[in-house]
Amino acid sequence: MSFPANDQNPVVWPGPPPKSVDVVVIGGGVMGIMAALFLGRAGMHVAVLEKGRVAGEQSSRNWGWIRAQGRDWAELPLAIEAKHLWADIAKECDVDIGLRQTGVSYLARDAKAMSRYEAWQRRVVQAGLDCAVMSAGQVTQMLAGGDGGWVGGIRTASDMRAVPHVAVPAVARLAAQAGVQIIEGCAVRGLERA
Repeated sequence: MSFPANDQNPVVWPGPPPKSVDVVVIGGGVMGIMAALFLGRAGMHVAVLEKGRVAGEQSSRNWGWIRAQGRDWAELPLAIEAKHLWADIAKECDVDIGLRQTGVSYLARDAKAMSRYEAWQRRVVQAGLDCAVMSAGQVTQMLAGGDGGWVGGIRTASDMRAVPHVAVPAVARLAAQAGVQIIEGCAVRGLERA
């Protein structure tokens, strides 16, 4: 599977920054672009100010995980909702953003780590997350016979990933369709508050 390079600006506002908006989002990474998309769809006049290019820094270099596994209990509802939102957004994008339900596994080398994972798993299953405990044999089978000395692990099969350098510009194009003004090459060096 191959994905296009992020060699073209997704949608760049052609003029100077607007004089007035409802919301200014600082940063055109995944968080900023997603916030702008939903604010724009809610009818807000939004400008994204990005010092470089959309998804030009960490948001194009991360692993692209969209996961609930391993999250703090307080983050779990948001992480579960994010998986649903990403599935919907992927259908709207003009390119394949590489969204795949690959699952996420955390492996344990000792009983102490395994005990922590089992405690986390028991709690999140009660919240409806599809996390399962894996035995040492299941880990070995999952790793195609590779023996890394694992005593077990946990796996959340519904966790996903996307290709960040493709996904974030594609979502930026959706945001632009919602009226968001994306201004690249516009570093924010300070804020004035009154």
